[in-house]
Amino acid sequence: MSLLKELISKEIHIVGQPTSYLDEESIKNMMALSWAGGFIDGEGWIGIARQTRKGYDTISHRLKVAITQNNLEVLEHFKNVIGESGAINKGMRTEKMNRQTYSLVFDSHHALNVLHKIRPFLQRKGHEADAVFAMWEEGLMGKRPGSKGWPPEIYKIREKWAQKISRLK
Repeated sequence: MSLLKELISKEIHIVGQPTSYLDEESIKNMMALSWAGGFIDGEGWIGIARQTRKGYDTISHRLKVAITQNNLEVLEHFKNVIGESGAINKGMRTEKMNRQTYSLVFDSHHALNVLHKIRPFLQRKGHEADAVFAMWEEGLMGKRPGSKGWPPEIYKIREKWAQKISRLK
């Protein structure tokens, strides 16, 4: 009997839900997301990019989730499993490198969606994901500041969380 059929036939709990309520496709999706979570735990980067814009004296904070790999097919598979918009970029190859590298980068709300999907399966980077969720809420990430910009307190909150996430590495 396949593992999937065994899970369906038994009352084994996955992510707090009995498998009797899950069909085979749902279990396959959960298994794929658990693989993605493990991949981020081992190979991924969760962080906040700080950017300054010309003519502005404030720092902009952007959530990013990235994976760098020398196997393009694995990155394409990861992107397909996650189902979020992300960019795959070719890395700069040097003489010391045996193989070409590629980076898959999820940005802003796409990165947040990736973390929400894989959070139940994160072990090592779970605390980083939790800090990102708190920063997103408390720092009003993903929202537009309007013509007057954010009050200084919002920038302080964002910087506090960005530093905390950096220290969790």
